[in-house]
Amino acid sequence: MRELVARYLSRSLSRRGFLKSLTATGVTLSAAESVLDSLVPAAQAQEAGTPIKVFQGTGGACMAEQLIASGVTYVFGNSASEDAEFYEALVDRPQLKYVLTPHEGPGAAMAAGYIKASKKPAIVMQAGVVGLSNAVGQMFNAAKEQTPLVFYSYRSDTTRRAGRDGFEEVANQEQIVAPIAKYTWLSRRPDMIPETLRHAFKASWTPPYGPSYASWHSDMNADRTRTEIIAQDHVDPRMRVRPNPVEVERAARLLIDAEMPLMNVGDEVYYVGAAKEAVTLAELLGMPVTQARQVFANFPERHPLFVGNVPAATLASVVFPRNADVVINIGNKMMHSGPQPIVARSAKFIDMRIDSWSIGAVMPTEVPLVADVAYGMADLIAALRGMITPAVQKRIDERATKVREYTERARVMAASFVKSPDWNRSPMIADRVTWEVAQFADPDACIVHEAGAVNAHSFDFSPLGGRELFWYYGAHLGSGVGTSAGVKLARPNQQVICLVGDGSFTFGPTALWNMARHELPVIVVVYNNHAYSGPHSRVIQNVPGGRMVQTGHFVHNYLGKPDMNMAYIAKGFGVEGEVVRSAEELRAALGRARRATIEGKPYLIDAQVARTGLWAESPWTPDISGVKMRTRKV
Repeated sequence: MRELVARYLSRSLSRRGFLKSLTATGVTLSAAESVLDSLVPAAQAQEAGTPIKVFQGTGGACMAEQLIASGVTYVFGNSASEDAEFYEALVDRPQLKYVLTPHEGPGAAMAAGYIKASKKPAIVMQAGVVGLSNAVGQMFNAAKEQTPLVFYSYRSDTTRRAGRDGFEEVANQEQIVAPIAKYTWLSRRPDMIPETLRHAFKASWTPPYGPSYASWHSDMNADRTRTEIIAQDHVDPRMRVRPNPVEVERAARLLIDAEMPLMNVGDEVYYVGAAKEAVTLAELLGMPVTQARQVFANFPERHPLFVGNVPAATLASVVFPRNADVVINIGNKMMHSGPQPIVARSAKFIDMRIDSWSIGAVMPTEVPLVADVAYGMADLIAALRGMITPAVQKRIDERATKVREYTERARVMAASFVKSPDWNRSPMIADRVTWEVAQFADPDACIVHEAGAVNAHSFDFSPLGGRELFWYYGAHLGSGVGTSAGVKLARPNQQVICLVGDGSFTFGPTALWNMARHELPVIVVVYNNHAYSGPHSRVIQNVPGGRMVQTGHFVHNYLGKPDMNMAYIAKGFGVEGEVVRSAEELRAALGRARRATIEGKPYLIDAQVARTGLWAESPWTPDISGVKMRTRKV
């Protein structure tokens, strides 16, 4: 009877089926109806949204049920037969939508883009270790960019033949991703599949965010089991932490007494929606604001207190101010890749972020503020307002005037690039392509940027209702096209433009097929200079007088002979595209792209871009004629 009750409450057995099965055991019909009536309150409680539901079914169906309870709408996956029971479960669960992706890497990037733009959970599925291997690069990006993306792939070895070096089997599969995942686990029993998934979502969505990985033996998907399905909000710690009030007072006093404080913002501001608080804090102190390497634009770039992004691995690289005596970090990961500390030893450092593990890891911290940055800034603003005297306000006003004078001059100087002697050349310089796209973009466009060293200028990004930036810095190429498809899935009513380099584009074009199939009208602009410009420039920087510079024989970066036609590649995936060589052609192509997106169709523009810097007049490729295949005479 317990099994019949569980099946009825889990909706895998109808009312009629319950009565029929129970009477078959010898129970009278009236007694069976009495038992059924006693279950009505429990069934109604489940329908009303109780956090715990008993479910009975296959492991694949358990997976589907827990994903729904975890708030998942989209499952991004590359098809595999070992997940057949999960696909079966989706037929009767239309609230869970499966997005088939032709390749695991761009599929994972699409899932990451959806999460970034929607701030909602998603899962990406791969076929065993072979599919996982294709997705690991995007898991690395998720780790570096702190994206809460859950990965799943089955183990192709079953529980009854594990360890025999079978088809697609590898020992300790989950350990492959251990260095880059917050949580990895192999579920031991089918009834633990939902719990394993809950742990994975809990780990990914507990700040600081990051990827997690869940796995189980493939035969568990077919095994029938009885288990609990629990709503995610009843296992999620919902970490909205307020800072220590004593430390808040110390931080406020340091900022009040500072001659030239500097604020550095980061992605925790985006994730908790605290851009307004960041602006208020900066304005309250007349304080210049910058941003070190991050995924999103976390402060309005046109604000008179924003002094620009830090171009290198140290806040000392910011042009203004040069004499910051107090630096406060608000939610920036502070990615540190230089020999010197990112914050100069001469400045006192206040670090506010939820990532307590990394606070003080490299930089001595005068005041650590472990907090949700929205709460942290609110408390800090309140403390500061109680300390601002007329004399302090006079100093703040003078400082704000200096910062505004600098930003006005800087913007005038930055705009002078349009006077470049190469401005009207064909093929175009990259800055001209960017400028034209920026003039074209909607005021609230989402710009996905994977164009390498290309400067995304002129967009005036703002998290307060303006254009938004979705940049990659995980450094595994091939994320741009997939990410933009995911962003469009999350933001159907906003224009989405993907800026991508030709080298990056060839790592992940398959997401174009998803754009065409699901009518995700993204505009993709490829900067095509037929070269890897980043590696080219770094070689010159690292070996300035080397043989490659002397001879012009750069062996590692030329992508011509033959030139790749990205528009042809796009058409193979069902996306219209064209090649442009001049600004006039680009403007016309952007107009056609807008009309296509209005009709729900994506569009690709292959923008021919000039190679700049130290290049030989004729790019060189190594001669490998000695190893060419010869046709054998028969």
